[in-house]
Amino acid sequence: MNPFIGYVLIALAVLNLVGLLLLFRHLGLTPSSTPVVTPVAPAKGAAAAYEDIRDIRDDPTPAVPPDALAAMLRRLENRLGDIEDQVRRNPAVTVAGEPGAATDRALALAQRLARQGASAKDISETCGISLTEAELLQRLHAPR
Repeated sequence: MNPFIGYVLIALAVLNLVGLLLLFRHLGLTPSSTPVVTPVAPAKGAAAAYEDIRDIRDDPTPAVPPDALAAMLRRLENRLGDIEDQVRRNPAVTVAGEPGAATDRALALAQRLARQGASAKDISETCGISLTEAELLQRLHAPR
């Protein structure tokens, strides 16, 4: 794993932890034993609907129970620890999907072909580099 990607993942995990902590504190630290039920009266018109909406805003029920948030927070902490361990174990691993990795392999192959005496046109077609680059590599690495 690229160290930069590892640090970005760690930063995102920390931000998730902070966000969950703030949400957890905002919703309250003690879990409610019984869910809060808002009584719903039959609608009698716009005034009744307005009163229902105002009641809901005044006494909001948490969308996610605090226990579930605490469990998610623990899982994120564990995942963050796993990512930190992985970055410490493999700090300089090159990811195959990186743009530089494919270019480095193509240039290494082009150098090898030039050392073996391949023509600039063959090097260009095989490695996907321009003809000018292939000619330069051929001049630099061709056997004398």
